[in-house]
Amino acid sequence: MWRAIFGPKALALSLIAVLAIAVCVDLGRWQWTRKEAVAQINRVLSTNLKSPPTELNEIMSAKVSPKRSERWRRVVVSGTYLPGTDYVRGRSYHAKFGYAVLSVLQVSPGGEFLWVDRGWIAAPGRATQLPIAPPPPGGVVRILARVRGLDSLDSSGIGGALFALPFKHPERISTYILQHRSAKTTVNGYVEMIASTPAGLNQPVPLDAPDITPGPHFAYAVQWFLFALLFLIGRYLIGRDEYLSGRKENETTQRSAN
Repeated sequence: MWRAIFGPKALALSLIAVLAIAVCVDLGRWQWTRKEAVAQINRVLSTNLKSPPTELNEIMSAKVSPKRSERWRRVVVSGTYLPGTDYVRGRSYHAKFGYAVLSVLQVSPGGEFLWVDRGWIAAPGRATQLPIAPPPPGGVVRILARVRGLDSLDSSGIGGALFALPFKHPERISTYILQHRSAKTTVNGYVEMIASTPAGLNQPVPLDAPDITPGPHFAYAVQWFLFALLFLIGRYLIGRDEYLSGRKENETTQRSAN
């Protein structure tokens, strides 16, 4: 009867159950941590997307990077676009293949160079075929944009990545800028354009503001904790059945002996 609790088979099952419970609890805590991180980001998003626009130089410059708490703030900046257009592959808009269209704005006054994500343009044919976007407006322009950074905090995210495209990985705008900027007076970060005055003709589609959603992490955390509970209950039921079976077998043996 005691083999149902302390026998080799019982101890092996208990060890497996303990390990499974520990793994499930650890995964549940990890998902809970991710839930809290998303909640913190959402609080920043909710505040900054509703804040009134401010001047770019109050948040970022060639010497000052945008703080974590200032990401997605709306800013206004004036300047003149430099000739040339850059494209970052692997961007999606309403489930269509395309590219991010980047241009460099020389900020006035000051002369610093600012990378601007002017929006999205569809791939003309195949997903890897490079489009040709209309040039940005000429002369002095004033744009309204959202603040982005050049670190992992502003990585693309699943919504902007196309995993079915026929190349290995979608490019990140932040990585592209870090690889291609050359001027020492380039602003530390970039902006995602919302609107421009003048607007220009046939310009790329400005990207929508990010969705503020809690994500699936709470449900995943609860799921893993429930799995841990199921392993615990399962081990208890198996142990109880083996104990009762051993007890019944022992009673039958005693009656037979008498």
